[in-house]
Amino acid sequence: MSSNAATNAAQKLVGQMVAGYTVGPLIATGGMGAIYNATGPMATTEPLAIKILRPEFAEQTEFLKRFEREAYLLMMIDHPHIVPVYDFGHSETITFLVMRLIRGPTLHSFEAEHHFSPQNARQVIEPLASALDYAHARQIIHRDLKPGNVLLEARADGSYHVYLSDFGLSKTNSSSVLTIAGKSLGTPQYMSPEQVLDYPLDRRSDVYALGILTYQLLLGRLPFNARTPQQVAWMHVKDMPPPPRSLAPNFPRAIEEVLLKALAKSPKDRHDTASDFSHAYAQAVEKSAVSARTTVYWIGPAELPPVKPAPPRPSSI
Repeated sequence: MSSNAATNAAQKLVGQMVAGYTVGPLIATGGMGAIYNATGPMATTEPLAIKILRPEFAEQTEFLKRFEREAYLLMMIDHPHIVPVYDFGHSETITFLVMRLIRGPTLHSFEAEHHFSPQNARQVIEPLASALDYAHARQIIHRDLKPGNVLLEARADGSYHVYLSDFGLSKTNSSSVLTIAGKSLGTPQYMSPEQVLDYPLDRRSDVYALGILTYQLLLGRLPFNARTPQQVAWMHVKDMPPPPRSLAPNFPRAIEEVLLKALAKSPKDRHDTASDFSHAYAQAVEKSAVSARTTVYWIGPAELPPVKPAPPRPSSI
């Protein structure tokens, strides 16, 4: 389904009632479904959002079982940098989560207009690491950490409060890898090698994704780029990420070492926890000269190689 078709389909739910909640204006659509403003019967002063998953998820029995199990876990999460989940349900073809509405951009849209120095990036990395460690301690792996799942809400002083959202692709350590229609869920640009291969995952898979996100935050590009999602996914398995200093020669060496460790192919060679990565990153920033830690090393997205023309077909005799 094209993005326009998905948006048009999502708009049809605006104004409808879902389990006592009134579906308000559409906020965004994505691979898992659509998010709307919402009002409902809950006794809370917090603004609400309702995420309605795509209909095909409602047809997957195993997905619904795990969705219910993990939704209970998410409702028990209480962390200042994780979007609170208040309610969930499933009715016929509608599967939904109700959460706090965060009024602010995603990191994906924010970084399109704002470039980060190593020092400024700490304001995003440290709260995300704290949120991930909290989830990991409760046996929850996010599995889809990326800038589009990080929300920034403006504070009165002009700074931003960072929230991690969308645990819809998360898996508990006791559950099997989730696939829909035979496809592993996740975003190829941020998937760890073991996630690509559908190997068992632990918290170090999220550490890898946090490393990818940090790499992108600092350089403005992903370490792996290709023309198809499948090609990108296999690059995580087969190819080494370009060292930042090969792209930006003045990039601080100590920070480069931290990033490359987070992006190690084998989980045992990475930082053991998200906070281990965050602390190592902070130490590397402090070790760097003031000018180096406050410099922006953004070089922008990589250009993909041109498509090779197909060889000419032999003429028939």
